[in-house]
Amino acid sequence: MSETKTHGPIGRLRSGFNWFEEHYCRVDLRWLGAFRVVLGLVLCGQLLHCWRVARDFYSNDGILPNHFSLFRPLGRGVFSFYHAFSTPAEVHLAFALTLLVFLTFLVGYRTRLFHILSFLCITSLDARNLLTENGGTIVVNLLTWWTLLLPLGRRLSVDALLQSLRHRVESTSAELNQRPRAAEESQAFYSLAVFCLLFQWSAIYFFNVVHKSGSGWRDGSALHWFLYQDRIVTWFGIFVREHAPYWLLRGMTYATLAVEGVLAFILLLPWHQPRLRRLALVLALGLHGSIAATSRLGPFSYVMVAFFVLPLAAADWHWLRQRLWRQRGPYTVIYDADCGVCFQLCRILQRLDVLERLRFVGNDERERIPDTLSDALLDQTVVVLTPDGEQLTHERAAAQVLAALPLASLGLGYLLRLPGISWVARRAYSAFAVRRHAISARLGLGQCGVGGQPAVAPLLVPEHEPVQRVWPPGGMLGLPLRELLALLFLVMTINQLATDNDWARRRFPKAQQPAPLLAFVDAFRLYQGWRMFAPEPPYEDGRLVVDGRTVDGRKVDPLTGEEPDFNTETRVGWGHSQHWCDYHLKMFFARYAANRQHLREYLQRWHLRTGNPRDRLVAFDVWWVNDKSPPPGATHGQPQKPIKLVSEGEVKDSGAVPWL
Repeated sequence: MSETKTHGPIGRLRSGFNWFEEHYCRVDLRWLGAFRVVLGLVLCGQLLHCWRVARDFYSNDGILPNHFSLFRPLGRGVFSFYHAFSTPAEVHLAFALTLLVFLTFLVGYRTRLFHILSFLCITSLDARNLLTENGGTIVVNLLTWWTLLLPLGRRLSVDALLQSLRHRVESTSAELNQRPRAAEESQAFYSLAVFCLLFQWSAIYFFNVVHKSGSGWRDGSALHWFLYQDRIVTWFGIFVREHAPYWLLRGMTYATLAVEGVLAFILLLPWHQPRLRRLALVLALGLHGSIAATSRLGPFSYVMVAFFVLPLAAADWHWLRQRLWRQRGPYTVIYDADCGVCFQLCRILQRLDVLERLRFVGNDERERIPDTLSDALLDQTVVVLTPDGEQLTHERAAAQVLAALPLASLGLGYLLRLPGISWVARRAYSAFAVRRHAISARLGLGQCGVGGQPAVAPLLVPEHEPVQRVWPPGGMLGLPLRELLALLFLVMTINQLATDNDWARRRFPKAQQPAPLLAFVDAFRLYQGWRMFAPEPPYEDGRLVVDGRTVDGRKVDPLTGEEPDFNTETRVGWGHSQHWCDYHLKMFFARYAANRQHLREYLQRWHLRTGNPRDRLVAFDVWWVNDKSPPPGATHGQPQKPIKLVSEGEVKDSGAVPWL
């Protein structure tokens, strides 16, 4: 009977499940924690990027008032709670609260709650102004969504710190210096959502590759044309197009296709996965690092690379830890053993010290303390002994402890050493030291020099977390809700891929998304159309030029603050941010013609933004100025006839006349 269970259909099915989960559903909890930090930084970076243009793109003083976005939305089922904020002051307040949400998620406090809030915030930020939406903002939405199904707060988080303080309670320096580690198995987490993420990223690369079927990709000239997009090109991109030989650009074009093709499959291969996923990270850094260095495409490059932290293995974590351990240490921290709050701070430091650079000694352990340190000094300040024998006190000791932590405690350790700041830090430390009796008492941790209750209870044996598996022994009927949701949204993703991509539509013409799932996709901007610079690279480049006249007779382009420039060529690029890059292009398209009225109103309010009444525009024309990019071997493009998009008043001696 047991042999039948082992080798029969049920046994083979179970073996297949075990093989699948080990290869495609396993993720290391430590890398999940590191990924949360990376994703939090991406979210904060995207918000700050939007904050720079909050007035122009997210308030009613800008180019898309909230009432128009609500009553004539640019997409289906648009949802954004930023529509509730109208004035620039209101938008700044909303963005400040959003930053607080993102930072709380980044540090991992109540991670699940703030992850959900972060998802709602980032998708709402995208939906508030679809004139600036691009593939990068969609990918941010998708990555934030899929990882909702993963426990990002179980390691390297405030939540993990608080849980550890509750479950592992030390009472002596010897116990502080014990570093119990969870078994390797307890660092693993299993979920179908891990496979969904691998599939999602593979699909992004796959469809980007198969859609690049035009002649510009076949003959290797695509990168040349890409670098002549002056709206988005950076100074480095200009340097490359002016100095790199054409044969090198052709090679880089084919290399781009090859890397995208490899990344489309390498994540799903079942062989040599740790090595292949390290290779995938290296390839992604090279590909997207090059894109970010040469163009302004918003968060696309950064969020695409962020994903590759997730598939890394436990061996990669150990390798990284060993490399970081080569830095200086250990440092001996001599603390006040009678002080409850001081001991609690040491407990926190011990948990933050994942590289084990700190050693703790109570000031009552005279046999372990150098004779040069007096009891009076030890009663006044923490003391840190460096490997070189240096004795640091007060704020210098605090700075060294922070500098010994991973990432130098985000720079605080070095910041406290700066002139001026170190003086403030010393005063703050002294104020804390003289009040630590009262602080300990108020926190119920015991007072310095007063017997009272012990600061903490005896050390408890750490509890290892059980391995979490996708398929529990109860079989398919025992699947938790998380896995059912992952399966449901995997189906939703496949349907959306089949309907949003030309390559798939040709092969599955009858594919469609069920209405409830489509409503979800629309509301949270979870689209799956991947065709960046496909099927052809762009062969033309253009921008908006405003030929304006102020009340005092000056010629000015409010978009630049300078005289209108109809020249289609530039040696330095137009310097647009990602928001303005997308906006310039979309205003040219006929489908956005209704939004040109808001551009007109935006220009009419220019003097209110500058605060100078003489900047009031009495007349202006908005032109689309473009050229055909220079072909390989040439450096000058072919200017095209400007196209007037908006007109207000009568503009005499128009700067567009010589180009018409």
